[in-house]
Amino acid sequence: MKIRHILSILTCVLLSYVGYTLYARINTDIEITTHNNIIQVTTDFRPEIQEFLTDYENFYTRRFKECGSVGGALAIVYKGQVVHLKGYGVKKINTKDSVDVNTVFRLASVSKGFAGTLAAILHKKKLINLDTPCIAYLPDLKLQRQVNSNTVTLRHTLSHTSGLTAYSFDKYVESGNSFNTIYKQLHVANVQCDPGTRFAYQNVMFSMIDTIVRKQLQRTYAELTHDFIFEPLGMNTASVTFEGFQSSGNFAYPHKRYAKGTALLKLNNRYYQTAPAAGINASITDMSKYLQALLGFAPTVFSPEVLKEIATPRVKMPLKAVTNHQWGGLTDKAYGMGWRIFTSQGHTIMYHGGFVEGYRAEIAFCPDKEIGIVFLQNSANTLAIEAVPTFMRMFFEYEPAVVAVK
Repeated sequence: MKIRHILSILTCVLLSYVGYTLYARINTDIEITTHNNIIQVTTDFRPEIQEFLTDYENFYTRRFKECGSVGGALAIVYKGQVVHLKGYGVKKINTKDSVDVNTVFRLASVSKGFAGTLAAILHKKKLINLDTPCIAYLPDLKLQRQVNSNTVTLRHTLSHTSGLTAYSFDKYVESGNSFNTIYKQLHVANVQCDPGTRFAYQNVMFSMIDTIVRKQLQRTYAELTHDFIFEPLGMNTASVTFEGFQSSGNFAYPHKRYAKGTALLKLNNRYYQTAPAAGINASITDMSKYLQALLGFAPTVFSPEVLKEIATPRVKMPLKAVTNHQWGGLTDKAYGMGWRIFTSQGHTIMYHGGFVEGYRAEIAFCPDKEIGIVFLQNSANTLAIEAVPTFMRMFFEYEPAVVAVK
């Protein structure tokens, strides 16, 4: 059998295996290769949305300047192709040290998507079970109500439905207490309902996955994230610790906006003790690869089953007027595992934002439109709440040009 025919057969098998929405629209005559386990489609899809990309970057660069941003980075992925990847501004105010595509930022709560995805991977591999009560892994777990202690699962903690009141123990985290210290005090946290019944945002309970994998697998969350996500996707500058952030050498410093201007802040290690919730660091290059995988272009790393797991709504969230205004009107809002799930104009949008002092991060993607965006910034301002919703609104209003596949 000729090599050409063998490659054609392998390509068809691969596309059938993936089974993801976007592949229904890919012509199997396109040459397909892989790099860092990410499928590389050689067709250039930029011409389909070039006008949109130009309009959006004009908006972004204008607002970047108007908002007094210090530094930032932006990645856009369309049909598996990275169609925009760029750094803006500087790493540190009053310098000429420009942000580049390998400059590392803190992701804050955008880290939660990694935790949900890793948990889905480990569940699929039968290394942990998302529906096993956490107490089976942690016999010393004690919450204020016995029913919560006995029945709360990782699926509950990763969807913010543990039953504890919102932001339980965040003040302890802010004060620098270790996770182990906080864990021993969980029994004093107020419980408002049974697990799985109500959404209440968490950082401490969300991070229970780290304690469980240490007990069950004798591996740290940082090690597993590296082995199952960072390394196979070629996310070479990503890390899960404060030391990893500092040792990168090429990182963005935090800044804060005041009435009289913008000030440089000291680096701090807050929230790294809740690493699954807020401890990941990455460059925009890393995040573009992560986005490609989330859009289905790394099926050997993020299988269709894993992507379905994180995208399944687990609990309804209230539709707030402010959020609706920003996004141009949402008809539904839910939370999956580490991901907010929005419905807008009939389309599902997977989204998460993050904030720790001096940094903002935003990520969103629409699987059926095969489009996604990541935004990183080292100064908090209104651009951080405008960049992603504006992107999605503009794209839904835009009609991509029809480009013939050659």
